Amino acid sequence: MSAEKPLNGFNVLVTRANSQAAEFSKKIQAAGGCPIEVPLIATRKTETDFNALPVLKQLTSKDWIVFTSANGVQYFSEHVKDLSLELEDLKNVNVACVGVKTKKAAEKIGWKVSLCPEEFRAESLAEELIDHVRQDSKIVIARGNLARTYLREVLTEKKIFFFDFVVYETIQLLENEKEVLHLLENKTIDFITLTSSSTASAFMQIVKRNGLENRVRDIVFVCIGPITRDKLLSYKIKCTCIMPEKYTIDGMLEKMCTYAEKREE
Repeated sequence: MSAEKPLNGFNVLVTRANSQAAEFSKKIQAAGGCPIEVPLIATRKTETDFNALPVLKQLTSKDWIVFTSANGVQYFSEHVKDLSLELEDLKNVNVACVGVKTKKAAEKIGWKVSLCPEEFRAESLAEELIDHVRQDSKIVIARGNLARTYLREVLTEKKIFFFDFVVYETIQLLENEKEVLHLLENKTIDFITLTSSSTASAFMQIVKRNGLENRVRDIVFVCIGPITRDKLLSYKIKCTCIMPEKYTIDGMLEKMCTYAEKREE
């Protein structure tokens, strides 16, 4: 194994949605690894909630739109079109994002992001958002159906108005279960990457349904952050789990490379 290709000889299972897997796989290949893409989840736009229309029309420069993921940015934009609005109509509104990837997605379509905490967690966003909003501010939270409740709970406690806009939903791709079983039964996986609590749940449900707890003991799970890690460990399995300091796919890749280098010493 060379220093330039620290993942040479390692097979890495990429479980994220098809639309996001390619970028990660390219990075794994560049590090010498062999990515195996088996998406366990997919996202799709929800039906447009027309109750959002009057709220969005009333937003001003003291108000906020909060994006909890890059998917939220994409699907929010689609809903805005369905509501016969233009993104330009909302450009004077403050924007808060969870994570650099979400921030980049928002900026790509012209948003000016006012707030993006260094730590990519709802707790950090809630803490900083509370410091910025006014008591009479209105907040629109554009989120997926499985997003954590923490931010909404904090805003409710502080008596700050928010509109809960579920712009997409996450579904499990049950048709890919056989492929996961084949990989586990043939012991061809070295790393399993989990980029959300949704992928962790989808993977572990397959393991539990088929009684394959023993097959994952020697595989290294790479979780993008503490929420995903905690979801994995909630299934009470014996496994090796590593997590990057920075909760991004680049952080995951770096952690895998470091682990592989140490294992080969």
